[in-house]
Amino acid sequence: MDLTCRRVSPTLLLLLCMVARAADVAPAPTEAASSPADESPKPATTEWEGAIGPVFSWSPAYSGASGRKVSVAPGLYLRYGRFSISNSSSFVTRRSDDVVRGLGVDLLTRDRARVHVSLRFDRGRRSSVSESLGGIHSVRSTLRARTTASWRLDYGWRLGAGWSIDVLGHGGGQLADLGVGHDTRLGPRSTWGVGTGVTWASRRYMRSYYGVTAEESARTGYAAYTPDSGLKDVSVGTSWRLEINPRWAGFASVSVGRLLGPAADSPLTAKTTSWGMGGGVFWRF
Repeated sequence: MDLTCRRVSPTLLLLLCMVARAADVAPAPTEAASSPADESPKPATTEWEGAIGPVFSWSPAYSGASGRKVSVAPGLYLRYGRFSISNSSSFVTRRSDDVVRGLGVDLLTRDRARVHVSLRFDRGRRSSVSESLGGIHSVRSTLRARTTASWRLDYGWRLGAGWSIDVLGHGGGQLADLGVGHDTRLGPRSTWGVGTGVTWASRRYMRSYYGVTAEESARTGYAAYTPDSGLKDVSVGTSWRLEINPRWAGFASVSVGRLLGPAADSPLTAKTTSWGMGGGVFWRF
């Protein structure tokens, strides 16, 4: 127990320092017409804004599963100044920012660049979600700390990168991702987006989600498997958003992903290529 606390403390200390530093960093943005060469921190805003509405998804039962699941949940987004909380990254506000899931704070926001740190709840993976995982230990839920950076480029292009870590040491390990996307205005009310990304996972993450211990092998008949760190997956997706009126908006998305390297080679992986779709309607306030 003491060893776990010593391992977690530096990460939590770093996160707290980053949040404290946010008080001295440039606040959240408003629309500006300055050139990239003349970027400057944007003025602060202390106004509340938010959105709420149902969100649904149809996706594999777990990463690599052959079966699928449908989920419907209430989506929530709330922001005050540079602080925000959300359980859906698809909600778009009146501002130009992307919505980041979790409880977070903007450390830096300029016309084209943004740095954000957040804490989010990770549900892990229950063995009960699929018969294929019978006899395989569940991955415990945990709390993840995530840092993201995004850049808006010319002609509608955007670039993003992120890194997250399991701060409780429950087997979630580390994840890093890199993505690029493009948004196109189809009209005054609708926007179409496309994007692609790649994810890397640490050894701890790979062994929790794709490994099979000798004990689990004896129970299930799966071959014992001890994966190392490496690229986890690559994905491509498209999304569409409609501004119904100043208060109401809707969105829909479809994505295709392929597991790579150690994740693809796991005995728990029934399908290396999968697809998913989602959507929702939300009301802004």
